[in-house]
Amino acid sequence: MRTYEYTISPDAAAKDGLVSIASLCGYIVNAAFRTMLEEGYPGCALSRCSFEIDERSKKGDSINILVDSGLNNIVTLLNRNVSITDSEGHEIGRGKIEWLMPDSSKRSLITENPSRTARRFIAKFKSALPDIDELIGLQYRIDMDFKGEPSATDNFSVAFKKICDSSFFFLASSGGDTLCRAMFQTA
Repeated sequence: MRTYEYTISPDAAAKDGLVSIASLCGYIVNAAFRTMLEEGYPGCALSRCSFEIDERSKKGDSINILVDSGLNNIVTLLNRNVSITDSEGHEIGRGKIEWLMPDSSKRSLITENPSRTARRFIAKFKSALPDIDELIGLQYRIDMDFKGEPSATDNFSVAFKKICDSSFFFLASSGGDTLCRAMFQTA
């Protein structure tokens, strides 16, 4: 198990002073990606991530992200389990990230800086639903399924559907191709 410490920077905070959803997911994916690199899997592609967050930390607070290997199908899929704790060691969230091994899929999945790409998708979802950080209460769940990666200059579109007061479905696409599907749920 590896542990990574992050301090919530001012630019990572939402209007309410708590870490934004995009930044928190970026920290989590970054920690998992660092683990993949350290374990000798530099060419893996981000396939899916799912997180449950019980509490969002404040600007200036420190969080720890613990990354552990889950069940692996070493031929095609590597799983990494994450636990998020505050500076005192209390668990404030958990999740799972799935990575595809090189050549296990012909799809163009996220391989270059996956944390930046995940944050970019969430920021774009936020542009479709601007108050997403405020809609998310103390507890939320996010599930993202990556189908492709936009280029740095790609301007992809986002659609969302409100399923109920506490659930939103998002779809990011470019040129008719689905890039990412995501579900946000509040508790």
